[in-house]
Amino acid sequence: MKGIIFRCLEELVINTKGMDVWEQLLEKHCPEDRVYVSARSYPDEELVGLATSVSQALNLSMPETLKAFGTYLFGFLAKRHTSIVEEFKSFEQLIISIDDVIHQEVQKLYEEPNLPTIEAKIYDEHTIHLVYRSPRKLCFCAEGLIYGCAEHFNKTIKIEHPLCMHNGEKECLLKITHS
Repeated sequence: MKGIIFRCLEELVINTKGMDVWEQLLEKHCPEDRVYVSARSYPDEELVGLATSVSQALNLSMPETLKAFGTYLFGFLAKRHTSIVEEFKSFEQLIISIDDVIHQEVQKLYEEPNLPTIEAKIYDEHTIHLVYRSPRKLCFCAEGLIYGCAEHFNKTIKIEHPLCMHNGEKECLLKITHS
């Protein structure tokens, strides 16, 4: 996992629970004196350990924690990569362009980013179907990113998740309804 993701989690924890809690999480789950550099890669297990402890500290389930983190992550990334987000004039345009544009830009910025595969298509005037595939199975974080995108564009959305890799499916299907 790229360091920028850890940096976002660090900011979220410090802003909501304080520096002491973040330092306790690092002591519990990471090598001594760990400092996350945005462009470097770190073991996924560190993020899972940190996220597990964050979910316990917030008294949330792991899916709820990952959704909340994904929502926060969108704003965090949007502030750091404004030129990419500004290319899109609407929520729908950004969501449809995740794999073809957003992930292409991420590959330019970060070496070996290990991204999920996303296929998003407009189903009808108010619905987008998004297929998510990744061995990491961070579909709940993807849901949060979509909610964060909706907030950015002042859209009200609802996401249904009828197919999920956590239930043995080979991919997740997210049905996004927007107004």
